[in-house]
Amino acid sequence: MILFNDIFLQFISSCLISFLICAISIKFYIIFIKNNKSLLQPIRSDGPLNHIKEKKNTPTMGGIFIVISTIITTLIFGDYSNDYIKILLLVFVTFAGIGLADDLIKIIYKNPQGFRGSYKLVLQFVIIGLAFLFLGKINPVHSENIIFFAIGDGYNLEIFSWFFILFISFVIIGSANGTNLTDGLDGLVSIPAIITLISLIILTYIISNQDLANHFKVPYIKDSSEIIIFCSSLIGAILGFLIFNLKPAKIFMGDVGSLAIGSSLGLIAVIIKQEFIFFFIALLIVIESLSVILQVSSYKIRKKRLFLMAPIHHHFEKLGWPEKKVVRIFWFFSLLCSLLGLTIFFL
Repeated sequence: MILFNDIFLQFISSCLISFLICAISIKFYIIFIKNNKSLLQPIRSDGPLNHIKEKKNTPTMGGIFIVISTIITTLIFGDYSNDYIKILLLVFVTFAGIGLADDLIKIIYKNPQGFRGSYKLVLQFVIIGLAFLFLGKINPVHSENIIFFAIGDGYNLEIFSWFFILFISFVIIGSANGTNLTDGLDGLVSIPAIITLISLIILTYIISNQDLANHFKVPYIKDSSEIIIFCSSLIGAILGFLIFNLKPAKIFMGDVGSLAIGSSLGLIAVIIKQEFIFFFIALLIVIESLSVILQVSSYKIRKKRLFLMAPIHHHFEKLGWPEKKVVRIFWFFSLLCSLLGLTIFFL
């Protein structure tokens, strides 16, 4: 039986320590960058004109400190022998590595486009394929080709094994790259990521408790409660970063942070078998991704754009909305999405 008081104490402790490590590290990093102008974020030439002026000469790769703080705090407060912690950290670090390579290409070659997208996708699919094999060895439930729908008495959909592997790959990779696309305005991605993590903590607490899992008719995932420590550590690290990323941002997250965060969100949803609920909780990320897909498809097929600019947060900027207004509305929308997802789960 998992005691709520113990979980709450671990949540507060790991969140606070991670926050302090990340915030202090970034503070020194920003001071360092002032004396080394080579690590500055290249700005998209086709982006909003105010971005070129306002965001130029802002240091990037702040996500490195989110990753480091999360790893340190997870290892301090969590059980590093736990298989779910091992696989979470593995995917977290490897996706961060892909993002780091992307950021370094942008900085070294002054190319805002970065790492070629096709190469990134191949690497991401390989990583998720290995992670899926590892999950199957941890618990047989992860090898079952079943999507669980938390509706009423529960509805489960069994699909072909190859399609299921493709499905969970898209959940994790879509979450990673969707989070990356959402990270386009000062502070925009941080609060939705924290809201999503809190929602996943609630779901993980239920699913790691056999009595609660049986009550809500969802799979019981033994030993998955350690995921809560990872989530709380990541929340603290994101908060430590956010105090420097609110408009006007003193530092950007970079792909190293957004890919790491997004991949871990999707992986947690896969581990606890709540991909369906995750769709609603992370609906903001889904919409941001779809806006890019629709924009590109429309232009290739019809030679016309659906939005003034994609991802969709730039569309609202082009309409004349102030950046802070766009960010706050998107934060509020993310909160509504998480409440919707949890409501569906508890009904």
